[in-house]
Amino acid sequence: MCNGKAQYPLHVAKTLIPDTEATARIVDDTEALCLIPAPTFAERLRGEEVLARLHALHLDAAFDAAGNVVARIGEEGPALALCAHLDTVFPADTPLSVRREGGRLIGPGVGDNALGIAALLHVARDLALAPPSSPVLLGFTVGEEGLGDLHGVSALLDREPVRALIAIEGHGVDSLAVGGIASIRYRVTVSGPGGHSWTDRGRPSAVHHLIGIGEHVLEAARPAAVNIGTIQGGTAINAIADHAELLIDIRHEDQRVVEAAAARVERAVVLQPPAGITVELEQVGNRPGGTNAPSEPLVDLARAARAAVGLGAAEEHLASTDANAGLARGIPSIGMGITRGDHAHRMDEWIAEAPIALGVGALLGLIRSAT
Repeated sequence: MCNGKAQYPLHVAKTLIPDTEATARIVDDTEALCLIPAPTFAERLRGEEVLARLHALHLDAAFDAAGNVVARIGEEGPALALCAHLDTVFPADTPLSVRREGGRLIGPGVGDNALGIAALLHVARDLALAPPSSPVLLGFTVGEEGLGDLHGVSALLDREPVRALIAIEGHGVDSLAVGGIASIRYRVTVSGPGGHSWTDRGRPSAVHHLIGIGEHVLEAARPAAVNIGTIQGGTAINAIADHAELLIDIRHEDQRVVEAAAARVERAVVLQPPAGITVELEQVGNRPGGTNAPSEPLVDLARAARAAVGLGAAEEHLASTDANAGLARGIPSIGMGITRGDHAHRMDEWIAEAPIALGVGALLGLIRSAT
């Protein structure tokens, strides 16, 4: 648990707001990190850059078995974990570029999560100069996005004693993620005999059957939110498809609603297929949700740290971040954003430079008050 200090002195918090030079360095770091590809399951190159920067601060950092970059500051024992995910949603061959325009940084992954990583590197510099009175664990995690299923932060929590967790994201300075959205994900694969669209007409098509499955899934998952994120298959316009697959994402703030929807989706998927068609269902993700206990000190400290640097009251909501893994284990966990922005998961994603200093200042205020 946190130490419970619910107020953070204003005159102290103000000193934690990065000055102009430090803020410029955070922005430069964000741009540099954004230009290093880091698709989920292939974050090593970006991790190596982060590791080199931590070593330059004379911190004892290393890759763990999962591929996270981890550094401990302070004594042994249960730590405050600070996590920023390394991975992005963009494939390795995505052309990466960042441009600065009208006080914004624009580029794929610039806010999700290059800025989050850059902010945690700034925190590392601050803590290296003035170590906290209780241990802090820096975790630059893998597998937060997509089918990564939080395997990086989960591995970290399996191995390290953690008393509280803060997930750091580039976007969302006007909000606090005080709970986790639950989600379950599936891959549906349909196989069939294939053939020519005319001479073999009448044979069952994997694509046709998958389309029907998709319709059943969208209906079966309600009232949970359901998304068919990708659908692919077939070989040509004049060929009966012998293979097709889709990915399903089911989400809700209530874990029980997600589990019930998942059970209905499973039944819908395995409805009796026509002769010659086989259907395989594979669960490829399960992110448990959860919330903090009422009046959790970590949340109170976050509110106080924001107020101390001049940020207004945050919208408190549930999200899907590394904090989910902590909440699932009963560890007090929240998600904090560093600036404003939009178009996450798009090539034209952008973040605003102006709020970065206040976002980082609030983060540091929370860390100092929680340690």
